[in-house]
Amino acid sequence: MIKRCSFPTTSSPDVYYTVDSFANGISFGAQSLLDDMDPRDHFALKLHDENDLIALRRRYPFRKGDPLAELELYLMKLSEQGVLRKSHIIFGTFTDPFHPFDSKFDASMKFIEIFRRYTPGLLTIQTRSPLIVIALPILKKLKRRVSVTIAIETPDERVCRKLTPTLPQPEERFKVAKTLKKFGVEVTLQVAPVLPYGEWKKDAESFASKLIEHSDYIFLKPLCSGNTRLNRKSERSLIAKALAAERKYHWLRPDSAKPLHDAIVASAPEKLLPPERLQFAEKQLSIFAA
Repeated sequence: MIKRCSFPTTSSPDVYYTVDSFANGISFGAQSLLDDMDPRDHFALKLHDENDLIALRRRYPFRKGDPLAELELYLMKLSEQGVLRKSHIIFGTFTDPFHPFDSKFDASMKFIEIFRRYTPGLLTIQTRSPLIVIALPILKKLKRRVSVTIAIETPDERVCRKLTPTLPQPEERFKVAKTLKKFGVEVTLQVAPVLPYGEWKKDAESFASKLIEHSDYIFLKPLCSGNTRLNRKSERSLIAKALAAERKYHWLRPDSAKPLHDAIVASAPEKLLPPERLQFAEKQLSIFAA
């Protein structure tokens, strides 16, 4: 279960704060999860169809005006409440903050500079864009207070061009993941949803090896899960319809990620574990020590 919160006033580390940027505004949110829930499952960067994006821009509530001032005010309030240094803020859940076609790259760079001045316990930036590498100087200053999630649904460039034509090519995303890791930035590779990467079982090991090499952590999720409501939405997506038209039904099954999952488990099972957040544990220890 997910509990939606009004303006956050709690310092509990199980509350996650979200920030999404739009071309003409910014949106904030706060949600708490049960202890056994993986936040990556609930806050993964969405993969929208074009019609989803149109509806999202029409309906999603956001604050207009000066987005930079709004974000700074939001973080100042969290700081004044004693919440900021204990909080996990996720930048980019519904929209990609570095997508070059949404006219918000410059604003997103300024947002990250504000996060440097008002640093949360952990800032997770989620993107599919290689442009995140331009923020590397700031990311290096944030050190262990920042992690970057890069979404890569398939390593197959032909599949990417066909099913997700507006997204950067997979190899570009792998390269930026390698660069971030080289400079000490924690990298999670999000494969959600898992899209065709070649032969379902035969080519799983090759994809797994590439994910392992370029990441600190890996998160997998099939296009269609066991959730009936989510399945209905997934099955109506343009990607699902395209896969069904080509009779690639096994990619629409709830176990479509299993060969890839098993290949990762065979070589580096620790990569699939949720990251341990030592900064939050240290906060708890300091409380008891006091």
